[in-house]
Amino acid sequence: MQTECPHCHTVFRINESELHKASGQVRCGHCKAVFTADNPYNTSTYQDTLNSLDDNTPDNESPGVVADVIPPELRAESRKGKSRYGFIGTLLLSIAIMLSIIAGLLQYAYYNRDSLVKIPELRPWIEKACLMVSCNLPAPRDTSLIILSSKNIFTHPNTENALMISATIINQAEFEQDFPIIELRFENVRGKTIAGRRFHAEEYLGIPESQLRKMQPDTPVNFNLEIKDPGSDMVSYEFSFL
Repeated sequence: MQTECPHCHTVFRINESELHKASGQVRCGHCKAVFTADNPYNTSTYQDTLNSLDDNTPDNESPGVVADVIPPELRAESRKGKSRYGFIGTLLLSIAIMLSIIAGLLQYAYYNRDSLVKIPELRPWIEKACLMVSCNLPAPRDTSLIILSSKNIFTHPNTENALMISATIINQAEFEQDFPIIELRFENVRGKTIAGRRFHAEEYLGIPESQLRKMQPDTPVNFNLEIKDPGSDMVSYEFSFL
């Protein structure tokens, strides 16, 4: 008898006794699909196809009969294509990906918060993120953006062996920040430091620490310092902000 594969529509000859042993199950020699051979085919319609198939089938190979009985749930005609993920699975996977991205961003912000808080546009977002993970957000600070716009040193008019220093500093950052510690060093002709001192904000501003405020952006701050004269070996001095 002849049968037709319902998947690729290939027609081939099959032995009825072997078909009976396999409980009607056959495997297509062309597409390898397994199906029930319950559709005897008209040999006159596809004789050319059968002859071509017979010529290409080795003599020692069975023409596609399955030797054992295939359970119904494994039969080719009963199998339907199924999506790997259903709607719920896809939704859960998408949520997991989004949570992973958010966790990565929060972790990056946490470990780089000292530099990120210096960006005014990002600070409100970082503050919200920091509240979520219970972290302490440091105040933005960058002493490299504090400049000495003017300075002048001269002999103290009222005190012997003393100098008077007048200077102006400006915060060029886009954010407010704490007043820096000012370090003043005096050097001799060989570039060696012969005297130096560090001044805290309450010292060079002349106000109590409890009354200190932040340095506002682009706002000049003037101050005066009285120091002991380091002597005639002093030929230069240098300010630095800590």
